[in-house]
Amino acid sequence: MKTGSKKTIAKIGLAVSVCIGIFIVLLSGLETKGSSTSIAMVGESVPAFELPEVMDTSVLLNEALFQQQPLTLLNVWAAWCGICKTEHHFLHQLKEQGITIIGLDYRDDRIAAKQVLEQTGSPYQAVIFDPRGSLAMDLGVFGTPTTFLIDQNGVILHRFTGALDEKKWQREFSHFFKE
Repeated sequence: MKTGSKKTIAKIGLAVSVCIGIFIVLLSGLETKGSSTSIAMVGESVPAFELPEVMDTSVLLNEALFQQQPLTLLNVWAAWCGICKTEHHFLHQLKEQGITIIGLDYRDDRIAAKQVLEQTGSPYQAVIFDPRGSLAMDLGVFGTPTTFLIDQNGVILHRFTGALDEKKWQREFSHFFKE
């Protein structure tokens, strides 16, 4: 083999190795990005708000929503969020178990949100319509879905970003509901 051919083969080998390395790093990042627990806002009170209900905008909702039950989940979602739609099935299971869930419809089209809830059924006791994302931003939301656990005093006990399923529920939230 000529020296030039050896150099070309070495360059191609190096390029392939670098590409494989980058692929592995990106793949591992995608696996860990699927969900995360954050302490942002944990221990803080839910910010004061007054926003309409998504199904009936003449009804205004506020932070008093969280005083009705000892523990309430606040689930930030949107009709445009594909992973939120997959999470709805599990949220229905939680609702059937008696878990109170309030939805926060984040930066969404109200008609699209209503259609999703009418088609799939609503797992929510109420849905806060936040078209500009003001409450979500005050809560430090950086992606959907995000779920908060809030006590009867309006204090955020836990926060999880990602789609909930049985495994994540057991790991992140279930211990709060055990007596």
